[in-house]
Amino acid sequence: MAFSSTTIQLAVAITIAVVFALYVRRRRSVLAGLAGPESSHPILGFLTTLLRGSEAGEVDFALQNKYGGAVRFDSIFGMQQLWLCDPKAVQYIAQTAGYKFIRASDRKEDSRLTVGDGVATVEGDDHRRHRRIMLPGFGAKESRTSLCALLLSQGKTGKSYRTRGSRQKFNVVQMADKWVQIIQDEENATIDAPFWISRATLDALGEAALDYQFNALDDMSNELARAFSGLFAKARLNPSNWSIFEEYVVPLLPLTLVRTWNAYVPSKKRAIQHHCKTISEDVARQLVQEKSAALLADKGGHDIMSLLVKANASAGAKGGMAEDEMLAQLSTIIIAGHETTANSICWTLLELCRNPDVQTRLRNEIRAVRRERNEPGLTAATFDAMPYLSAVMKESLRYHTGLYHIAKEAAQDEVIPLLRPVVGTDGKMIHEIPVQKGQNVILSVAAYNRDKDVFGQDAHTFNPERWLEDGYITKQAFVGVYANLLTFGGGHRACLGWRFAILELSTFLVELVDKFEFAIDPEVKILRGAAIIMPPIIEGEEAKGTQLPLRVRLAPPMD
Repeated sequence: MAFSSTTIQLAVAITIAVVFALYVRRRRSVLAGLAGPESSHPILGFLTTLLRGSEAGEVDFALQNKYGGAVRFDSIFGMQQLWLCDPKAVQYIAQTAGYKFIRASDRKEDSRLTVGDGVATVEGDDHRRHRRIMLPGFGAKESRTSLCALLLSQGKTGKSYRTRGSRQKFNVVQMADKWVQIIQDEENATIDAPFWISRATLDALGEAALDYQFNALDDMSNELARAFSGLFAKARLNPSNWSIFEEYVVPLLPLTLVRTWNAYVPSKKRAIQHHCKTISEDVARQLVQEKSAALLADKGGHDIMSLLVKANASAGAKGGMAEDEMLAQLSTIIIAGHETTANSICWTLLELCRNPDVQTRLRNEIRAVRRERNEPGLTAATFDAMPYLSAVMKESLRYHTGLYHIAKEAAQDEVIPLLRPVVGTDGKMIHEIPVQKGQNVILSVAAYNRDKDVFGQDAHTFNPERWLEDGYITKQAFVGVYANLLTFGGGHRACLGWRFAILELSTFLVELVDKFEFAIDPEVKILRGAAIIMPPIIEGEEAKGTQLPLRVRLAPPMD
């Protein structure tokens, strides 16, 4: 990659300014008493190890095992960062403290390049305003209504339903039909699950949440599907030293300089982000216009996007969102509700391959409940009658969390409490951690979700039974919005669409496990890719991005 002399000079000037700023901040650090690992790079500190581990989460598990729930490590130029998985500390930062801990500056501006000024990137009063307008579309009733009305009712029969003037099969049934064709055409068929599932979840999201057909399953050249499929693996997997340096140094500059850098310094990652943002905004603009016209004609729908437009109109000129903010929400919904859900389905299928007894038991429960209820189609109540399905999903979301880190930043001087004290560098026990305004904090979702005192001594084992036995799981702190997991975040930054995601995951698993039997070649080693989220990748084929080749065949009929 060639840089102009002007770019190089700008980079040098910025580096000098940042080094000075970091030197000042380093002297003010109050984390020196915490224990932590040695730096693995003279400039980047421990970041090269944390961000480029063999698998996402493995470095976190090692830190948790050696140091406990609170760790200090060196970042750029020795700037100290705080890593936490202690349940009480996680609860305090994610939930109790509210806006005293904001989203980290480096992640916030980076996300803005993909989604714009949406609920994921704004702070303070703007975030409260965005969240207030979006909440009506994501309540328990609304999530069940949108998904059940457009998807679940056709889950069993595979009949068509009418959406936006055309006939279309329910997405997972449509995908399953394509898999059946592949199985019939190929002996010992192997199917790359992420390729198909990411398209099906995009279509499901479009129809249920937006009342819009992306047609990703039928149109293999669909531009939006191609852009967003495997987005994080394409943009974030195995970052170079320069990428790490740029990601952590540039956000420390004044906002004007940050945005100038992002606009004029070439980067493969930013090119991918800009492409995705442009495509999603084109779709969003069309949707906002259509939903607004329908609302004026008193023909507003009940999908999430229609409810969002209605709530925004009700908020008025002062309390509502501007057009660019409305467009940003769609990109946020697509990213938050598409690839992460697809990955969760894939990881669950992989664990069913690794644990065939779990797969068989789950299939038996699904078939027994469907036979007993004898309903024309699936409903949310159907899932409530499947406790083992719920246990498998909770265990999969615990074991293979979507995001493995949540990056926070102290908005003021604070004191973080610990449930379990840690040993400091002087040998004394540390019960709480004072931090200064601007301190970067990493909440390790991966490590918290494997906490042995919370989830049992076999926390590093995939075991759905833990969710069915009383007393197996102990709530030492109330964390997150679902099953005491940090998978969907917590507090005011919790994922708005978590209920929708659970229903969608349930739908896909019921249809796929009922119809197919899954296995995997034992010679293929699947790794958790470290790309902010955890896509499945094949060892030795990391450059190919997200992959999960499964051996699929029709499941044997019921006895």
